[in-house]
Amino acid sequence: MSHPLLEALFAYDRWATRTILAACAELTQEEFERPLNIGPRSLERTLSHLVSALFFFVDRLDRRAPRPRLEKDGRTRTAAELLELFAQADREFSAAVTRTIETHALTDLLNWTSTDEGPIDPADQITYAVALAQMIDHGIQHRAQAADMLELLGKSLPHELSPFEWDEAQRR
Repeated sequence: MSHPLLEALFAYDRWATRTILAACAELTQEEFERPLNIGPRSLERTLSHLVSALFFFVDRLDRRAPRPRLEKDGRTRTAAELLELFAQADREFSAAVTRTIETHALTDLLNWTSTDEGPIDPADQITYAVALAQMIDHGIQHRAQAADMLELLGKSLPHELSPFEWDEAQRR
C-alpha cells in the first residue's frame, strides 16, 4: 500500500488490537467469558466479533459474499485462538486494503451489504473512504469496550492504546 495515512491508521489499529488480545491471554477462560454487561457482554464475545468483522471487511473490500460470523457459530474461543485468527484476518485485510487502494478511488462506491447481486439500495452504498473510516472506528469502539471490561476484572493494559503510544512503541 502506498498511502502513508492509511498505512499508519491500520498499523496502529493492528497494534492496538494485538495489545488487547495479548492482555486477554493473561486471563483465565472464566474471566475471558464472564458476562460484564458492556457491548457484546464478555471479552470473548466482543473480541470474537471484532475479529469476525475484520473477515467481513475483507470480504466486502474484495466484493465477495461474507463468510459465516465467528460470534454466531456457537463456539467459544480462547484469547490465544482469537490472536491466531486475528493474525490471519489481518494478513487478508492488509492485502485487501492494498488491492482496494490500487484499483479504486476512495470516492468510488462500495455495497455495504452481504452481496453485490440484484438491485442494491443506494442507502447501502458508501464510498471506500467511508468504509475504511468505519473499519478503523469499529476497532476503536470494541477495543474501548474490551479495555473497560479488563478494568472491571481488575486488570490493566500495559500502556494506553493511543496513536502516540503506538508511535513511541515503533521508535523503540
